[in-house]
Amino acid sequence: MGNPGAFRGSRKEFLMSQKPLYEAGVQGGHVLDALASIQRMYFNRYPVDLPHDEEPSAEHLAAVDDDVPSTEPDELDEAQYSADEWKEIVEAKRVREELIVYRKAQLKRWFAYQYMKDHDLSSKESGAQNPFTILLAQLTKTNTQRPRAKPAVNVWRRTTRKQIEEEVNAQATRLNVSKSRGLAALRERIVKEWYKKLPQEEQQEWERLAKEEHAAALEDWERELKAGPSTQPVDIQRAIESLIGFVEPILDGICKATGWKATLIAGGPEPARNGALKMLSIHSGTVSGDVKMNWGRSEFINYQRHVIPTFGSFLRKCYSMYHFH
Repeated sequence: MGNPGAFRGSRKEFLMSQKPLYEAGVQGGHVLDALASIQRMYFNRYPVDLPHDEEPSAEHLAAVDDDVPSTEPDELDEAQYSADEWKEIVEAKRVREELIVYRKAQLKRWFAYQYMKDHDLSSKESGAQNPFTILLAQLTKTNTQRPRAKPAVNVWRRTTRKQIEEEVNAQATRLNVSKSRGLAALRERIVKEWYKKLPQEEQQEWERLAKEEHAAALEDWERELKAGPSTQPVDIQRAIESLIGFVEPILDGICKATGWKATLIAGGPEPARNGALKMLSIHSGTVSGDVKMNWGRSEFINYQRHVIPTFGSFLRKCYSMYHFH
């Protein structure tokens, strides 16, 4: 079983429901205000004095009114207590305040990480996400590269990019560092220094998040390799747009291996054009001579006059409800 994370049960459900508010804060430039509002609502539902692994009662949750001002702890009169009693009160107050700071930081990390996962597009461009890479792995029985575990510092830095770049630019100006050569090394030094200054508990949290992210990436990778092609229109369109880049190297390889010429003709309804029929011709191999032309270019007139209409007629019989644009 995977790590369930820092927030579970109704706590996690509540935080998930607040992701749109956090996202609106990021996009509107008032993320700290959004985060503070979420933290306030969280403590209204899950008081800091309630053990983190204990669920509040349904009655308590139902009675929460975020429009009502939050109550402050009563001010105590030291004169009313003995020295030992007051010492215990002061210590309890200190522990409580530290726990509030810790929980607020935990909430901040959770939302930063969730936003990073929801909006970081780099993983969507990985080999395992490409429909034809997956298809090739299935056909050839070879595996695409397994997702690698990212160091915790790299997971953390993705949530602090803006602040890091501001510091990099400031130090580069002050130290007269060449922007064309020295920025990468400077950036790495700053990242490592900042990460080492994080409290040990926070570093451990980022290590947990890095392991959780890697486990999720592995699970997605394995599922995608075993699954068939998606039938969702957005994925079909993506496959169509990736087709040329996928097929060209294969056709070129066939030509090199056999000395032959090769062409792929493919067509069908395209989601991006409301189902209008689309046709692609992908050629490899050229005529001899100084002007190198593939089949489609060398026999342009005949190709346009005979091949395309013939294949188009076939497609219409396959997709009678569709038409060419």
